[in-house]
Amino acid sequence: MIYTEPGYDSKQIAEILKLYLPKQDVKVLTREEFVKFEENYWKSESPIGFIFGLGVGMGFIVGVIIVYQVLSTDVNAHIKEYATFKAMGYRNLYLLGVIFEEAIILALLGFIPGFAVPLGLYRLTRNATDLPIYMTAARAVTVLIITIIMCMISGAIATRKLQSADPADMF
Repeated sequence: MIYTEPGYDSKQIAEILKLYLPKQDVKVLTREEFVKFEENYWKSESPIGFIFGLGVGMGFIVGVIIVYQVLSTDVNAHIKEYATFKAMGYRNLYLLGVIFEEAIILALLGFIPGFAVPLGLYRLTRNATDLPIYMTAARAVTVLIITIIMCMISGAIATRKLQSADPADMF
């Protein structure tokens, strides 16, 4: 580890060191490059990256199932209202839009506590392990987008029953 005096460019010093040090024995990295190197290692090379990714995938699937159950229950509870819409000439696309609106509302209402709780968990983990773990804006937006996609998939599955239903059979 080499510390530079204030005013020196660490990238320039790293480039100079790379010229003089053997490439097979020494890896010269700036602090930023080292952080990216370590993150890449833990995400792709170590088993913990795979296990974490598997956990995220499983969480996504469980989330789709739970939101589907909520939306499906709502569809079943209002099946006569949806049948009335179909009898009045509304298309399946309109009904899909109604369910998607509900899905987006569920996504946003679920995201709020789903964002607040991890902030505390990040702080707890950071204090307990001294690891530099932070909730970034990019990560929060990514989770919000994935949450909306998850709820939209659930909404699309929940409307399948409506698409095949005949309005005359509903009464």
